[in-house]
Amino acid sequence: MKKVILSSTLLSILALSACGFDDPDNGNTSETNEEANGYELITIANPADITTFDPHNNSVITTSAVLVNLYSKLVQRDESGDIVPDLATEWTPIDETTWEFVLRDDVTFHNGDAFTANDVAFSLERVANDTSLQQHSTFNQIETVEVVDEYTVRITTAEPDPQLLNRLSVPAASILPKDYFEEVGAESFFQSPVGTGPFQYESWQQDEAVELSKYADYFEGEPNWERVRFSVVPEDSTRVSELLTNGVDIAFNIPTADMDRIDNNEGTHVALEPIQRVIQLWLSNEEGEPTSDPAVREAIDLAIENQVIIDEILNGSATATRTHITPGNVGADESLYDTYEYDPDRAIELLEEAGYDDGVTINLSVNNYYTEMAEVVGGMLSDVGITANIELIEQSQFANRLFNQELDEAIFVGWGNDMFDGSVLEFFKDGGVAPYTNPDIDELLEEAAYNMNEAERTEQYQEVQQLLAEDRGAVYLFQLQGRYGVNDRLDYTPRLDELYDVNDIELTE
Repeated sequence: MKKVILSSTLLSILALSACGFDDPDNGNTSETNEEANGYELITIANPADITTFDPHNNSVITTSAVLVNLYSKLVQRDESGDIVPDLATEWTPIDETTWEFVLRDDVTFHNGDAFTANDVAFSLERVANDTSLQQHSTFNQIETVEVVDEYTVRITTAEPDPQLLNRLSVPAASILPKDYFEEVGAESFFQSPVGTGPFQYESWQQDEAVELSKYADYFEGEPNWERVRFSVVPEDSTRVSELLTNGVDIAFNIPTADMDRIDNNEGTHVALEPIQRVIQLWLSNEEGEPTSDPAVREAIDLAIENQVIIDEILNGSATATRTHITPGNVGADESLYDTYEYDPDRAIELLEEAGYDDGVTINLSVNNYYTEMAEVVGGMLSDVGITANIELIEQSQFANRLFNQELDEAIFVGWGNDMFDGSVLEFFKDGGVAPYTNPDIDELLEEAAYNMNEAERTEQYQEVQQLLAEDRGAVYLFQLQGRYGVNDRLDYTPRLDELYDVNDIELTE
């Protein structure tokens, strides 16, 4: 089994009992929302609870979507995906391995502490050096973070890093208050987290809601919204019902079957926008696994009719692809986009030629977020003689087991690309979380990781994608569109990275 470099520990799942707002009854969101006037309260319904308040130890998008409102980073991405200032006002490459960042001098943390370069050094060195953190591998190339003065830092990497700005823009690069963190300790800090974002922590009632309130001294100006509630509503039908009855303002991942109902309802609409998430099936080539046979991997690919899933399950809200790197990202190979291969007869022939006259059985680990899709895929595989024993795994536990390599030879995942770059394919490197390895891919990814020439890096990533497509180390299905049910009172456009920047959401009135 591959040695995992990304992490050796489980996600932190904090069980908190904290005081809430004046109205702590998160189950009665309809009444609360109806009573809220103007920018008093915005309620967002997510299908899963937050897994941790530690931005350095998280890989779950529904958690990141909450944390980006609490914390800030040196740089951030705007709605178009471009990198723009956040806590840093300007940045300059000193040489191929060193960047200098000038910081804002008017920022305070939610507890009143002033933000300085010491907080940047502390935070980035924490995630770069602590191998137990899930995001360690994203930052472990950072060698030093030098405090030049109170509002200037220099970040030095071990090798040239064309991805440094991208890394610093993701939620895992969030800045924590050094002195306060060291004073109270990690456990206490993440029970009542403190950041520099537009909203501050109020409460977390596990499996019910996270409550935030506006931070009046936010450095970009006082936020519009007084309060933000991220409600946990796992059931699709309940999220839709809450939206239609004004219980929530935004419902994430609405069922495609309810899209017309929401659009035809007075006061609500569906917001559809492409997101970076690509649904894919990772296949192990470890000796002894049924998927180690290239014929089995190819048969799996040819058995799946991508467009049927898109049309019948997703109501057309996806685009077929044979790659993770979608158009607009560095390294994209558009010859592999908006296409797929479907040939069930050839799949049957491949299995027969490989000696599987009685078919073959694989074990398929599935994030239960994608249950319906996985079951349809299982049916398609069955049609060509492949039996998929599907194990449905709760979302947070799926992440734990993925990073600890405790999943089966076939893994059904939806994976985003918050780096907006071909480097997302690094989970196929030896030591990555994907169960497929290939020395040629390792070499290409290693070269691309330090190549400051973007044109050359693009060619290297394109070659990786062609190798994956040829050998079926992953079977890619489609790039999703985000499906959000939205109250008409909001002017809201979903982001490509699936994050909620609540401070940018405005009223239509």
